[in-house]
Amino acid sequence: MSMTTDNSLLALFLELIAIDGVSGNEKAVADYIIQFLTELGLKPYTDDSTAVTGCNTGNVICKVNGGGDFVLLCHMDTARPTKDVNPVFLEDRITSDGATVLGVDDRAGMSALLFALKKAITSNIPVRPLTLVFTTCEETTLLGSQSLALDPEIKSGFVFDSYLPAGSFVNESCGAVTLFITIFGKASHSGIAPEKGINAIQIATEALSKFPFGRINADTTANIGIIRGGTATNVVPEKVELEGEIRSKDPVIVEKEAAVIKRTFEEAAALYGGKVDVDIRWDFKPYYISPQDAEYQRLQEVMPRLGLEAKPCASWGGSDANSLNAKGIKTINLGTGAQNPHSNDEFILLADLENSARIAFELIKK
Repeated sequence: MSMTTDNSLLALFLELIAIDGVSGNEKAVADYIIQFLTELGLKPYTDDSTAVTGCNTGNVICKVNGGGDFVLLCHMDTARPTKDVNPVFLEDRITSDGATVLGVDDRAGMSALLFALKKAITSNIPVRPLTLVFTTCEETTLLGSQSLALDPEIKSGFVFDSYLPAGSFVNESCGAVTLFITIFGKASHSGIAPEKGINAIQIATEALSKFPFGRINADTTANIGIIRGGTATNVVPEKVELEGEIRSKDPVIVEKEAAVIKRTFEEAAALYGGKVDVDIRWDFKPYYISPQDAEYQRLQEVMPRLGLEAKPCASWGGSDANSLNAKGIKTINLGTGAQNPHSNDEFILLADLENSARIAFELIKK
């Protein structure tokens, strides 16, 4: 164990990972946070996002010294259960025993924020006016942050939720749309009267032969990941459902490629006399925080003071930072060192756990 790692930080992290809270079932985690913040003399509350998310709790929000003009955020849910997690301490890291995930994504971020705030308040160190948010459903839909309503005074934010090492940060992220494609053919007996049927799988095959699988260009990818269809080997399939995605740093390219894909499926359906419905939905929008932006410059000031390299990075995944940027709140996703996320060999270096808390402390204090 690192001799410099604060034992109370480790204890907090261990308490948090022991609370099972997969997406949609974060109430126990929310209850813990509310009690923790209440004991610090704050007034946390949950919002009404459950009407959108279907979760058993809302996002937890806590205004500190009036709420200020910036937000610090992390998410409460884990992608997989942490029930019965058995943390293992190695010389430089914490991992699980391999039977479950460790829960470091995003309990490391939660630990950093809660520990830093408690340290400041209990040490009588002045705290900047700010808003803390702990979201639901990040791992599945981002609906918690997408349905989050913050005060109009909030102009910037920092999310503690990247697998990158502490010090590195995501200032650029792709956006993604999901493609829901339903092909309608006509059922018929495949042996007695195949001519009377319209094969929905044949239509899908025609369109998929022209689908731009993989990397379209340096900034854009596309994929079909789910196909459902058919009822029996002796029935001409009348319906096929496909789900896929397009990701890009450029929203214009996403819209363009989605339009091409839609037209390709419509032409294939027309060729064989079928019909198609293509539903295109944005999951999250891309964002870019430039070196000239105040949030970027703030990190360039903070990291060197802590002996860390302020390293900007691009991401091909979505996070709550995408949701906040889409709301006009310039937000950067900070590395917490949550390595191998979502797998049973998930781990965090003790140095990253400590440094994340140090970064949070620098952002919190006046």
